Amino acid sequence: MTYLLSRLSPIPYFPSYKGPYEVGTIDLEIPVSQFVDEGLSPQCPSHSNIPTIQFRIFYPAALKGEATGTQGANWIPSPRKEYVAAYCRFAGASEFLANVLSYIPRHLYYIQIPAYANHNILGFPSKFPVVVFSHGLGGTRNTYSYITASLAAHGCVVFCPEHRDGSAPATFIREPTRKSGLAELLKNTENEPPKIEIDGIPQTPSSSGSDCEEGSAGNSSQDEKEKPQTDGSSESKDEKSKKDKTYTSKRKGITRRRIDYISQAHEISPVTAATRNKQLEIRLWELGVLYVVVQKLEQGWREEDIDEDLYLTGVKKVNDIYRLLKMFEGRLDVASPGSITWTGHSFGAATTTQFVKSCWYTPLFKQNGDLKEPLYVPSEYLLQHLHPDGTIGKTSKPPGTVLLDTWCLPLLGDRTRVMWKLPIPGPTVGVFSQQFFKWKENLRGFRHVMNRKGGAVESEWFKEAQAEEDKAPTISLPTKNEAAKDENLPQIHKLGRTSSLDVTPQLPTGFRQGDETKVNEGESTDTTISEPEEDAEALSLKRTQSRKSQLSIPGQPDRRFYYVAQSAHMSQSDFGILFPTSTKYLLGVDDSEAVLDLNVRAITEFLRESGKGVAGYGEEERDGEIFGDGVVKGWELVDLEQGDEGLKKDEGLKKAEDIVAEAKKKREETKPESKEGGARL
Repeated sequence: MTYLLSRLSPIPYFPSYKGPYEVGTIDLEIPVSQFVDEGLSPQCPSHSNIPTIQFRIFYPAALKGEATGTQGANWIPSPRKEYVAAYCRFAGASEFLANVLSYIPRHLYYIQIPAYANHNILGFPSKFPVVVFSHGLGGTRNTYSYITASLAAHGCVVFCPEHRDGSAPATFIREPTRKSGLAELLKNTENEPPKIEIDGIPQTPSSSGSDCEEGSAGNSSQDEKEKPQTDGSSESKDEKSKKDKTYTSKRKGITRRRIDYISQAHEISPVTAATRNKQLEIRLWELGVLYVVVQKLEQGWREEDIDEDLYLTGVKKVNDIYRLLKMFEGRLDVASPGSITWTGHSFGAATTTQFVKSCWYTPLFKQNGDLKEPLYVPSEYLLQHLHPDGTIGKTSKPPGTVLLDTWCLPLLGDRTRVMWKLPIPGPTVGVFSQQFFKWKENLRGFRHVMNRKGGAVESEWFKEAQAEEDKAPTISLPTKNEAAKDENLPQIHKLGRTSSLDVTPQLPTGFRQGDETKVNEGESTDTTISEPEEDAEALSLKRTQSRKSQLSIPGQPDRRFYYVAQSAHMSQSDFGILFPTSTKYLLGVDDSEAVLDLNVRAITEFLRESGKGVAGYGEEERDGEIFGDGVVKGWELVDLEQGDEGLKKDEGLKKAEDIVAEAKKKREETKPESKEGGARL
């Protein structure tokens, strides 16, 4: 009955999570000054002023059907009207139009995450594996709730920060009253370097003031209580569209600052890279602070650290806040080196890549002093988590990483160049949407990310763009039609698909899947190469087995790379599953839930492989199919071979033609002769 009612309701809804546990969630904002004072975290980057960290936690709450209380946490954070307006601005609406539109889709205010807000954590097992998830451009702490809550439904505790670097549509900072540590933090902003400008517009997060009391779950009338008041301060010409306003709640009167989204073209140039690096610098610092929070929760949150500056959505009593924070004491599996799994989507995947590398290689750079202007230097407290002896040695252990639709551009700036050339230290799984898989320039970059030797060879497309900044190409995602169209490969016979969603080109023997990029960038070639007459499924299994041989090399961490057929970049967020009709017709994604479930299966099985205590898949202890040799609908293994990435376009085409010609020659030489001496037809 509940399912039928949800189908009739105009309010978008989430399906139930597949794991064996009900999911609990709490939403927190915590001041960082105490961690700075204790030397557990460096101060925030000098070009920003971020006194708090905001994040949501998902965790197992009870066995399925045994949770108590009311299920549902607001998917659009409060102040909901402000967030809806921010998404309208993110989509291209003006400030005025966005404010008007924010009143229209009122039903969106009531979208609920099917998790129990402020529920007690599950009483068993004794420890839960910890995952940190970093969102991408246009994301918030709630935007990937289906993936992150599904991980909690399988037995993980998942931390989802909301980044204050200008990548969220908007985010709101509650100004803390606690002054300890803030004076020095504010002093750093006085000598702030000149802001990068593009077309005369500062490319840093705005500090347009906006404050509102964040209502508790279910308090839908709170947004109407907030009234704007201009503070009379002067505004620059460039900031007319981002007026400095103060929103005061009638109930509390708590001041909050709004940080708006930074609109930046996806152009490969030093200016773009520098701007993204400034954002990345904030993101890395926030992940470092979040690590401290995780350890503090495991050790047991101190009662004296709970005051008016620590905000937990929907909870007002100090005793209740203390109880909810205290329930994580001794329950998080974070004591051993590298025990936390770091994940992210798009810009968040780039953030995860840079963060893990920074934490792993910092002892090396401290010894030789090669790292100039680092984006992030972890505190000693964080470094000891990976390197108990203070250096990269036998006791060190790198963390596992899961990278979803990694956006490589933020990793190609001058300040990230050193880390770019170094490999990710631990086991890694990359999962792309089909749309990102068809983005050839980014695909090459990600193959460098996954290379066990690191990105030692810079991609030619970036070097050319650097040399000719005024002619830098606009790198954009493929359109719906471009991402869905079949590849025009030099062959006339194509085998049956390994699945109904399979769009992976079936390549001639000896032709690596990584080489299709060099063929598809030039003119289509019409040759008469045919595949051997062999069963399609048998050939698919052989290809899978041959590619799997790359995954395990003695002494080297595992690397896995897949893409999901018929999926778009947004498919790994909640938007596809909440708005399936729009996603189907605008982006060509037929089944958003199936796409997300493949991502969840990959992450949970990766955690099981890493020895984490994660619930099994269905009735099985392990998910043998997702990384196995068989066929999983829509799940395509990608070759990690980089091919000849550094070659020019024409040279790449010539190389591909040579490979094709050699394959043809070998087949001609091995054709069986008839008894009469003639060639068989």
